[in-house]
Amino acid sequence: MLALRQWQRGELLDRITAIDTVDFKNAMQIIDSLVSRGNLVSLSSHSFRPGCDLTSILFSEMQMEQHLSGVIETLDITGEAARAYVDEAAAPRGTYRDWLNAEIAKLEPMDRGEDRTPPLLASFIAELIALVEQSMLHAFKLWHSGQKADADNAWRLSGAAMLYGTAIIKRAALSGDLPAPAVCPAVQMQADRTTAFAADMTLVQRCANIGRKAADASGDTAMRRVCSKIAEDCDMILDMEPSGEFPATFGRSPVFESFSAIREKHLR
Repeated sequence: MLALRQWQRGELLDRITAIDTVDFKNAMQIIDSLVSRGNLVSLSSHSFRPGCDLTSILFSEMQMEQHLSGVIETLDITGEAARAYVDEAAAPRGTYRDWLNAEIAKLEPMDRGEDRTPPLLASFIAELIALVEQSMLHAFKLWHSGQKADADNAWRLSGAAMLYGTAIIKRAALSGDLPAPAVCPAVQMQADRTTAFAADMTLVQRCANIGRKAADASGDTAMRRVCSKIAEDCDMILDMEPSGEFPATFGRSPVFESFSAIREKHLR
């Protein structure tokens, strides 16, 4: 979506944004339901394939759709609430795949030339995605444990990682060097606030380290600056005390201040 926005492809962006809005709400509802019943949620390692042009982006979107549809079809569901969540997730799939097929048919064949993206940039994005996912899971866990301030900080951390990824993709779309395919590491929700904080800080440390390396490896001055700013923000986060003031500056947005507010928005 970020690349499409930079390329001013509003007609494609609007359709993908619409399905993403539906899927995000469904995901929030499912996670909240699982965590409220005492489940520790884990997410397996998965591929990140952003694409480098319009055609490859839409092919990547189709691959994700096919994978999601396959998962939905194999679920063994018991309980009315769980069935309702799955039905909501399944409802738009067919129409969306039909739209993707029609759009793919209009576009030029993919450029299969050699990938010019520095591998470290792809790894950087993959680690940031893991940080988005893991800290978001911890926000749910901490909120349901009554630790609302910790939940807000976990949500701010997830939001910061989203903003970092946004900055990288926006710059990459302008320079024509979108990140190459990569594998996002598996993440595991931790059982308490101490282990949750430690696990999140481990990911922040990895992001800081890779960010500096990605900055050094980039041939684009603006991208070097973006990666360096993210690494500096990660260093500030690493100095944060549990339940302390969230210190990030580059990765701070009012949208990610209150987990209770965002939960109410998507779960009401």
